[in-house]
Amino acid sequence: MDELKGKVKSLSKAIDILDVLCSARQGLTLNDLSAACGYPKSTTHALASTMRDRGLLRQLSDGSYALGIRLFEYGSAVSQGFDISKLARPYLESLSALTGANSVISLLDGENAVSFDYAVSSTGIQILPEIGVRLPLHCTSQGKLMLAHMTPQKVASVYRRQKMQQYTPHTISDTEHLTEQLAVIRAKGYAVEDGEYKVGLRSVSAPVYDTGGAVRYALTTIGFFRRVASVDFENAVEATVKQARMLSAALGFCK
Repeated sequence: MDELKGKVKSLSKAIDILDVLCSARQGLTLNDLSAACGYPKSTTHALASTMRDRGLLRQLSDGSYALGIRLFEYGSAVSQGFDISKLARPYLESLSALTGANSVISLLDGENAVSFDYAVSSTGIQILPEIGVRLPLHCTSQGKLMLAHMTPQKVASVYRRQKMQQYTPHTISDTEHLTEQLAVIRAKGYAVEDGEYKVGLRSVSAPVYDTGGAVRYALTTIGFFRRVASVDFENAVEATVKQARMLSAALGFCK
């Protein structure tokens, strides 16, 4: 890998090792790590050994190297210092500008989705997002996204505890149909609401991951799109997914 003149080369190489292991999401042998970084085996071994001794790496039973628990401690300390509203603001504004619709960020609170910040488009019909309102999980794109990333046991608990209220003629009101849709959401990487909560409104939500890879928030575009099959809505899907990935990276998620 290229080294920048005037930088601390050993530190740069150590960070390259962390980047490679972060992308690999599994342990790598010394040979594989050396090849992926492009450094001699001796250099890679010296760096990996030092980082292992400091807790940045750990050595598995087969001798391969993986990310160490010290990095989790660092990541937790960083994430605790985040002001998520402040951090998300440029992504909300960028998303709203790209789509010409409103953008919202939400989190899971108990068994409801709650939106806590938004950006309003300067074009088209203005929609005031329901900030602080507890939204149902079964018929909003934010809620369905969060359901899709719950364990089957948690989803079953939600089904038992919550009545699937019929808000519009398009609301999914049976668990079998909703469960099928959750599988589609996981496969596609985003959730769509097609007039299921409020007639005429359509939205798309994409996951925002934390440093541990858990879905922490939902980033949403919502507006009076004519159809979910329209070019405008497809563009909104693409923009929402992209901005959610960028916000995840800003929160420290490494894929």
